Amino acid sequence: MTISSLTRRSFMISAAAAGATLAAPSILRAQSFATHPITIIVGNAAGGANDTLARLIQPILQAELGKPVLVENRPGAAGNIGLGLAMQAKPDGHTLFCSSSVMLATAHTHIHTPGNPVEGLEHITMIGDGNFTYTAPAEAGAKNYEEFKALVKASPGKFRHGTPGAGGNIHLSAELLKLREKLDMPAIHYKAAGDLITDLLSNQIQMAINAIQLTEPHIRSGKLVPLFTAGKVREKKVEGIPTSVELGIPDMERITNWFGLHAPKGTPADVLAQIHAATVKGVQSPVAAEKMTAGGWTPIGYSREEFTARLISDDAIFGEVARETGIRIG
Repeated sequence: MTISSLTRRSFMISAAAAGATLAAPSILRAQSFATHPITIIVGNAAGGANDTLARLIQPILQAELGKPVLVENRPGAAGNIGLGLAMQAKPDGHTLFCSSSVMLATAHTHIHTPGNPVEGLEHITMIGDGNFTYTAPAEAGAKNYEEFKALVKASPGKFRHGTPGAGGNIHLSAELLKLREKLDMPAIHYKAAGDLITDLLSNQIQMAINAIQLTEPHIRSGKLVPLFTAGKVREKKVEGIPTSVELGIPDMERITNWFGLHAPKGTPADVLAQIHAATVKGVQSPVAAEKMTAGGWTPIGYSREEFTARLISDDAIFGEVARETGIRIG
């Protein structure tokens, strides 16, 4: 074989290899850290919001990291069972945790917790964020927040609000409202969101806080009155709902309906960088972004530094509310 034919053959082999590399997922080109299936732990039952968002990014993570990605539901103890498993997992990138802001709330209100999640996890990114919407039944007699506040102040202790669990993010959001507005309104805790909505619609409770996708049909039918959205930006799915910032209620925008991805403490920086890149690609994928928007969330994809800063800020407001109210769940 001549030198010319050898050169030609080498070029063809190199070109074929380059083509195969370009056809592979981007993380695989950088030699993915993954050596076996990756598990995303979700601290709630299947069908919940963080389970839904974990499954939205699952296919992209799987394609980018080159190994199967499994979503494992480990409900119980207000999400603390799943959190504990994630915090104790081997820090090699093969175990991840999909959280909600409940994680930070229960760290301050529950006596038995696996530890401080801000310090005990590596934070990858926020997947999606949404505002909580405060609603009252039309039967309560208020047409807006100012009228509702006047009714509550006129009858201390008579009006009650519902929560989907004591000591969680929604409970502390309501307690923050009561602290800032000096409202006497007892809390009623529910195990199922369906029961809470039923009692809200029948005026058994007079206020509840939910993601807009749960209350939108009842707002449109006139059965529920939207009081405000706890945030800086108005809700897009239902027009005309004022924000807490517009109404001048301090700090309410600091507790939102976000969901994020984390890894065990000590996971190597290069592994975290790969997971972050894959997750952001998943968040920004047209399918995931469209479904999140339809569900009332805004796709986010923060940098690791931005997400960590947000967690520290949120942790501070949850801690303040827990201390001022003395809420402790055994």
